[in-house]
Amino acid sequence: MTSRTSETTEVWAQPDGSFKATIAAGVVRIRKGGVWVPVDLTLRREADGSVVPGAHPNDARIAGALPPGEHELASVRSGAGRMAMRWRGALPAPALSGNRATYADALPGIDLVVEATTDGIEQFLVVKSAAAAHLVREVNLGFSGDRLAGHTSDRDGATVLRDGAGAEVARIPVPTMWDSRPPSSTGEPGRETAIRTRVSAAAGGGVQFALLPDLEWMTAPGTAWPVIIDPVLSPAPSVAFDTYVREGDTTANSTNNDLWAGLASGQRARSFVHWNTGPLVGKQITASTVQLWNWWSNSCVPYAWEIWPTGPAAAATLWDDQPQWYDGDPSVPGDQPSGTSTQTKGYDSTCDDGAVTVDGRLFFQYAADHSLTVAPMGIRTSVENDSNIFKQFRSANNTVTSVYPIASVTYNSYPEVTARATTPSSPCVTGAERPTLQTMAPTLSATVTDAEATAASVTFEWWTLTGSAPIGKATVTGVASGATASTTIPAGALGQAGSYRWRVLASDGTVTSTSSWCEFTLYDFAPPVDGCAGGVDGDYNGDGVADTAIADPEATVNGQEKAGQVHIVYGGTGIVQTVTESNARVMGGSEAGDQFGTALATYDANRDGCADLAVGTPYEDLNGLADVGSVYVLLGSPAGLAKGPASVTLHQDQTAVPDTAEAKDWFGFSVAAGRTAAGESYLVIGAPGEDLGGVMDAGLVHYIRGTLNVALDQSTAGAGEANEQDDRFGYSVSGSPYHIAAGRPGESVGNATFAGAVSVYSHDLLNGLPKLVVSVSQDSPGVSGGSETDDQMGKSVALAPYRAAGAPVGQPDSVLLVGVPGEDLTIGSDPPVVDAGVLMRFQVTTTGLTQMEDVSQATAGFDGAIEDGDYFGEKVAVVNLAPDDVATPDTVKIVVAAPGEDLGSLVDAGSVHVFGLEAEPGQHDLTVKHGSGGLPGSAVEQELLGLSFAASSRGLTLANPYGGQAVYVIAWPDLAAGTATPRQVWRPGAGGVPAGGVAFGAAIG
Repeated sequence: MTSRTSETTEVWAQPDGSFKATIAAGVVRIRKGGVWVPVDLTLRREADGSVVPGAHPNDARIAGALPPGEHELASVRSGAGRMAMRWRGALPAPALSGNRATYADALPGIDLVVEATTDGIEQFLVVKSAAAAHLVREVNLGFSGDRLAGHTSDRDGATVLRDGAGAEVARIPVPTMWDSRPPSSTGEPGRETAIRTRVSAAAGGGVQFALLPDLEWMTAPGTAWPVIIDPVLSPAPSVAFDTYVREGDTTANSTNNDLWAGLASGQRARSFVHWNTGPLVGKQITASTVQLWNWWSNSCVPYAWEIWPTGPAAAATLWDDQPQWYDGDPSVPGDQPSGTSTQTKGYDSTCDDGAVTVDGRLFFQYAADHSLTVAPMGIRTSVENDSNIFKQFRSANNTVTSVYPIASVTYNSYPEVTARATTPSSPCVTGAERPTLQTMAPTLSATVTDAEATAASVTFEWWTLTGSAPIGKATVTGVASGATASTTIPAGALGQAGSYRWRVLASDGTVTSTSSWCEFTLYDFAPPVDGCAGGVDGDYNGDGVADTAIADPEATVNGQEKAGQVHIVYGGTGIVQTVTESNARVMGGSEAGDQFGTALATYDANRDGCADLAVGTPYEDLNGLADVGSVYVLLGSPAGLAKGPASVTLHQDQTAVPDTAEAKDWFGFSVAAGRTAAGESYLVIGAPGEDLGGVMDAGLVHYIRGTLNVALDQSTAGAGEANEQDDRFGYSVSGSPYHIAAGRPGESVGNATFAGAVSVYSHDLLNGLPKLVVSVSQDSPGVSGGSETDDQMGKSVALAPYRAAGAPVGQPDSVLLVGVPGEDLTIGSDPPVVDAGVLMRFQVTTTGLTQMEDVSQATAGFDGAIEDGDYFGEKVAVVNLAPDDVATPDTVKIVVAAPGEDLGSLVDAGSVHVFGLEAEPGQHDLTVKHGSGGLPGSAVEQELLGLSFAASSRGLTLANPYGGQAVYVIAWPDLAAGTATPRQVWRPGAGGVPAGGVAFGAAIG
């Protein structure tokens, strides 16, 4: 059954309807050119002079002749990358013999030998005489790799090479050297010693590994030359793994080519073998034979030895931390082995080296019943205090696969999963060849047959690659034999883009069969970046600490005025990275007037755990057209923002982006982004200068969610709206997990020009577009006030999730803030206060909205008073610090700017108000301005404080790009306590921020 063939396993269907699996404890075949071929470690020379095995489990490659200098000597695949051992110096072309490449006299009197092992590479330095010993006083080897980020040491002294997330990618056991004395009876060198090492980070990346042999030991009288020096490089263990432990050993034995059991030299030894039992999970095991190659015994007497289920062993396992041994036969009281054998080989010609077997049925039934996809087996002698019983078996580290531990397992396996597929279409493969699919909700399909034509229950499970339990499952019942069952992974079930595996469990009510794994890498917007770890919003480099983006869209770059730049301040290190169009991995470069960074939105676009940054560049010229506009999505990575994959460029001339690029569209004037309640990342882009059907500046909004990329104008709103001149739809945009909002401050309502209005949509689709919830103006029913000329309702909008009292968790409601900065206010019989401004607040549901009380500086309890030209509501923000809880003033924070506020004689100094979402917001209003308990320094005329800020779970990040050129971070607890003293301040020319800011902080991400 080729569909069940793997690197370790083959399965045959038996005439009685059962199945028989042959499972090797090591890799015995690999997939090459689409077909399975046996492992072949025999080296052969390539056309370029390099050397490769015929078929190596980890694609080993060995260098040919090398010129002087440092070069890659040998490398192996490790996970998705490669790991290499490096050599410094010239080398001749190697002589090849079997799995061994010998570089004669690589150093005077010293041969360099490289062997292909079953999982990695092993290097030997053959020191032929004492005269050459001084040349190996210190041997420097380098190790490098795609994923190699550092190293640690195990307690046994082995060096573990690790990736950026700390996961093991390869290991170097404690190196040893031995002379040429005859080996001991157990096959160990007659005279051997460990080699001291010095391990450090290499200057150019990777790890420098220095061998420091003991020359006194090497040149001692009686040394039998040559002396062999032996470092080994092994990728991180996969399913195939074995080792043994012995009392008193201080170094692990996981790379040795034999397994020990019994008493040797007064020390007990036990062995552990890991079997790939994924195909057996849930099966009924009817028969099994485990075969070991017994190449040494201390006698031919048939003493008993046993196999047991155990916990997993590891590459560094020693006697005192060996895994737990479990009861292998629950039918007998007390802990019992799964199988016992007295077969003995390997002593003399009467019991020469050969295979010995033991009944493995109970062991593999234990694995099947406990759903072990990898089953660890322990091997020990029944009596452990008699050296006559000692035995040695060959391990899966041997270069000859025929002596590997092998198990034959017969089991019932119906129903059978005969085919698996996904939509989008992809093959069922694992490892580096797994397909990449642009979807986060693939459809999984499986065809199931049953020998007795019984309808089956088919369960699909999807897992992370390394998970110990499924993250989701779905069951289809009543599937007829030969029929295909399908299920679609729900949107949002997979938290982030990345690699996943899935399998199928089919049951006829009596027996459950489990398919092998299929794997895929999923994404919806851009492929994920390896090494990112989710968990912290706004974390561009995945180090677990939130970062900050500070735009200066008017900055001069490379002599180009107002080209624009964005400074990234990494919270974990304090390092500041400056990103421009010239270094942001985008097409083109910085040009005068582009204003890169006019708008910013941080979100996880490719759902890989690293935050990404959408950068609006509305005045970008394209194809000779002025101010067309672009948006760049700079992808986060462990190396930093825009330092991994190429950034994604969006503009209206792209095939996937609706509409055509035109002059003065201002695509990217506003951006908003987030994640829907279903876990899908979305991006909203405003193009308020868009002309539609000859109507100037009607405006357009683009909505991008995974593969969905659509444009919204007022004629598609479904509410009888029309595209009109100067509506400027998309001037402001915002989003929550449930809704998106777009302001059109130029909307004419009746005879009132520039009165303004706002459209709100849900993320649900209707006819392929986000569904309109409501279009609201101040003349709408149930809305206070009235539309007046120059009110500019919707010049700013903000959304956040909202849970009202009595509402269940997850009810899809949002709180909507709408700034109306041009609102004229009248108090009593006083003359109108022109452009005083007001904030409108709404609760938005799936079907409409309900207005809350408006807020202005005339609201009871508010600091200050309404004045002409305050423009209260010019910019607004809202954040819900506990979206699953009923909203309170402590959890829902509102920020409103009055940038035209005069402070004493200082015209347009500006101020910012912070308060909670409550019926009487003036009770807790705090005005953020300069002075004691506030921002450092003094207010200045036309500072326009409040034109730029961002609110997040971390706090309020406030900039004054047109005053003191600074960005302040103020924590919510401090604001709640009545102080606006910032905890952090960034200024041009300080703290790593480049000098020369023009509009430093004009946008914050």
